[in-house]
Amino acid sequence: MGRAARVCLPLLAVLSAGLVGCKVGPNYGGPPPAPVSATWRDHGDPTVRFVSPQLAGWWTQFNDPVLDALIEEAIAQNLDLKVAAVRIFEARAQRCTVRSDLLPQVRQDAAYSYNKYASNAAGRAGLTGAILSASDQWSMGLGGTWEIDVFGRLRRLVEAADADICVTVEDYRDTLIILLADVATNYVEARSYQERLQIAREILRLQNETLRLAESRLQLGIGNRLDVSQARADSETTAAEIPALQIGYQQALNRLSLLVAQPPGTVDQFLAEPQPVPAPPGEIAVGIPAELLRRRPDIRRAEKELAAQTARIGAAVGEMYPKFSILGSFGLDARDFSKLFDGNAISASVGPSMQWNILNFGKLRCNVYVQEARQQQRCLQYENTVLRAAEEVDNSLVSYVRQKERFTRLERAVRASEESVATAGLREVGGDSFQRVLDTRRVLARSQDQLAISRANITISLIQLYRALGGGWEGATSVVSTPTEPTPDEMLPAEVAPTPLPPVTATQPD
Repeated sequence: MGRAARVCLPLLAVLSAGLVGCKVGPNYGGPPPAPVSATWRDHGDPTVRFVSPQLAGWWTQFNDPVLDALIEEAIAQNLDLKVAAVRIFEARAQRCTVRSDLLPQVRQDAAYSYNKYASNAAGRAGLTGAILSASDQWSMGLGGTWEIDVFGRLRRLVEAADADICVTVEDYRDTLIILLADVATNYVEARSYQERLQIAREILRLQNETLRLAESRLQLGIGNRLDVSQARADSETTAAEIPALQIGYQQALNRLSLLVAQPPGTVDQFLAEPQPVPAPPGEIAVGIPAELLRRRPDIRRAEKELAAQTARIGAAVGEMYPKFSILGSFGLDARDFSKLFDGNAISASVGPSMQWNILNFGKLRCNVYVQEARQQQRCLQYENTVLRAAEEVDNSLVSYVRQKERFTRLERAVRASEESVATAGLREVGGDSFQRVLDTRRVLARSQDQLAISRANITISLIQLYRALGGGWEGATSVVSTPTEPTPDEMLPAEVAPTPLPPVTATQPD
């Protein structure tokens, strides 16, 4: 080691040790204050409780083994979920590449060349003799650089990569929540179509009986053609609705097959036997708006995106400061391969290096402005995500409450229609107008179908409420939970785990 290296290396080591804790740029202090209310609006349903909900495995509250099996299959097989899981591994690998810049970068070189000089060129090069007009050149060695992260530019990039891992984890959880809700919603729709098909076929049977009765009355001379025409119109209208219901049913089944990553027709066996629409539990808990900030993955994802962008501001500021590095090389160089490993073939160099883009300050400063503008966008997106989450919860809650009210009234309407049909039938036997029979049976058919739709809408509204509350990912076994691959929580660096943080505060560089 030369004299210059013996002097410069200790000096640079002392400088690095003194500044190793310095990181320019703003420190992340947490998300901006969230615009949330103290509680949800009370929509007047005593079965809705404003206490902390237990949303892990919310689908099990419906006590439907078929639904449980479909959700379990979707969690294990869904392709969108697997893509989200692979993105986590990609982010972890990306962090490794970023963090490796903190370590010495070493390369190995080896080369051979055959050189033949023209006579004139050999003379100008100082070579004498015919043997020197042609020669071999063998070389091999190591070279490396080590950037000393004096101002924390590289460590800011590592912070951003850590937050990016959390972003992909929260994206995975959000994908899982959407998947759970989609499976449950399509399952409920399929069961609802089954119920509506049964109702339509029963109504069609009654209307065909009414049509035959109208035709008999016409033959006996106590009826008229108008009664026959209207009875036939009612029968054909109901018969025409059955194919539309079958289309919806098959589409729901195909959607379920897609969600479990299987071709159409795979889940048909699960729903071969008609079953009623899963009924919601007697009471539900929705908690308070502030709990959304800790539970909903899209809100936590927006917060981690803000954290990553804040770190990138520091990395941009670091570009404006000098970069200190240690350069070194060790090699062997000889014209004869047999002498390549002699002591005289050794060459080495080591020394400090400084690079400062002092003439590009305008460009670098504009890059800082770009990163700061992106941070402001992330702040606004975070606030917007919180507001959208609150809107989704309130919309789902009011839909659930009002659908229950509508269902109660439709039940009364169906009972009244059934009584009307029975009364009109008795009167018809007694000779009353046949038109009353047609009208009452038409109203009954419409009321029964609306009741079946409302029954499904209640359950679907509750499913959407669970989705809006961000429930389900805590109690689901993920596709990344395998013996050879860590779970999403294990992928989170401890220092950036999603925990409640204080509001953003402007800070000076360390």
